[in-house]
Amino acid sequence: MVGHELLAALSVAGRVCAGLVFLAAAAQKAAHWRILPGVIANYRLLPRVLVDPAAALLPPLEMIVGVALLSAMARPWPALAAIVLLAVLAAALAINLHRGRVDIDCGCGQSFLKQTLSWTLVVRNAVLAALLLPSLAMLDPMPMSAALTGVGAGLAFFLLYLLLNTISALPRPDRRAHRFA
Repeated sequence: MVGHELLAALSVAGRVCAGLVFLAAAAQKAAHWRILPGVIANYRLLPRVLVDPAAALLPPLEMIVGVALLSAMARPWPALAAIVLLAVLAAALAINLHRGRVDIDCGCGQSFLKQTLSWTLVVRNAVLAALLLPSLAMLDPMPMSAALTGVGAGLAFFLLYLLLNTISALPRPDRRAHRFA
């Protein structure tokens, strides 16, 4: 039974963390809806005719997935939808990194900390998706203690996510400027 409780706690933790990430991202994108089409266009993956519809649909889609992750604890579809969205963004990041386009803003939802593309962001999305995998296997009712533990762990993961995002977005000193001839 301990294995079931651990899986249940991990399932809730992943959903809470990812749900909060999706809600925060949706809120930031909705707050800055005027620049979102430009951010999406910068990836150079969609035909121009699809950029505006994608920009209009992305914030509500992220909001729906975030709310569903936080409320539909016994259903696998929100976790699956979140994993697909995270994989699509990771693929868009990776494609642009392979193209050498590292200086564009990722549009990850933190306007006060613009982040350029990096492999760290690809890994971040993979970790968020991995946190959701236990949710795909968790369909049974769970003990209250596992649910409470999962909520606490999910909040801790979300705070860690915010901290790591902030640290990774801080400007780095140019090491070339410190070289002496």
